[in-house]
Amino acid sequence: MALAVERAPGSTSDYRVGPEDLLEVTLFDLEEKTGEPRHVTARVSQSGSITLPLVGQVAVGSQTPVQAEETLRGRYRKYIHDPQIAVFVKEYRSYRVAVVGYVQKPGVYEVTGERSLLEVIAMAGGLSERAGRTVQISRRHDDRLETLLIDLDRLTHDGDLRLNLPMMRGDVVNVPRAGVVYVQGSVKKPGAYRLREGMTVTQAIGAAGGPDDKLASHGAVRLFRRQPEGERQEIPVDVAAINSGQAEDLRVVENDIVIVPMSVPRYVIDRFIGGIGMGLSIPIF
Repeated sequence: MALAVERAPGSTSDYRVGPEDLLEVTLFDLEEKTGEPRHVTARVSQSGSITLPLVGQVAVGSQTPVQAEETLRGRYRKYIHDPQIAVFVKEYRSYRVAVVGYVQKPGVYEVTGERSLLEVIAMAGGLSERAGRTVQISRRHDDRLETLLIDLDRLTHDGDLRLNLPMMRGDVVNVPRAGVVYVQGSVKKPGAYRLREGMTVTQAIGAAGGPDDKLASHGAVRLFRRQPEGERQEIPVDVAAINSGQAEDLRVVENDIVIVPMSVPRYVIDRFIGGIGMGLSIPIF
């Protein structure tokens, strides 16, 4: 079962050692003849272990470099009092990350080393015009599948770099289509518009070019919202009261329908009375 969460993950220090990584292990207590700390490079085996002086094989697979340092300290304590050890990933293994959904070039990408969410989205050509503002990362932990939800507005606009997750082997980055809100009636450009974070009724009307100055009524705007049982609820919205600060500008949600009513007298004047100068006839009712 997928776990849908939003969290502020750690930095790229969360990278976990895997097979074929090349580690550089600095043993400060085992000096070279020159008096410098001893540096040992070790390739991680397919089983996740490395071989080092004195201690032999040590399992460090799936550990962060900091965790690997602690593991090695535990092994070297048999030979050295309070050993000081540093682990550095000198060469990263390659691994695959899938980027799907509304990006320019969806596909499976071979990446090497520490790559962040924004980097793999850039590798996929960036977001398409219809992309939403929430990215889903599916990540497997043993037999459990975890889904992380990343708010791109917080990441890119607010600069919350904690959300720029480091990628891991087998990650699937899914960029869903943006939700839409429909604006109909007496607006300049009726149609479907991408739902943006925090979009309100007046902002949705503004995205549609604003009310048609000739035909729009000054009466209440009607908002239709689908309910869980499938029916649509009609919600009147007093735009005049909103503009005067006397009412709150209601936020729209996905698939809302905003209808700006038409003024019948204005329509008659524009359609028929306004046509007299062009030689149009006025129908007799």
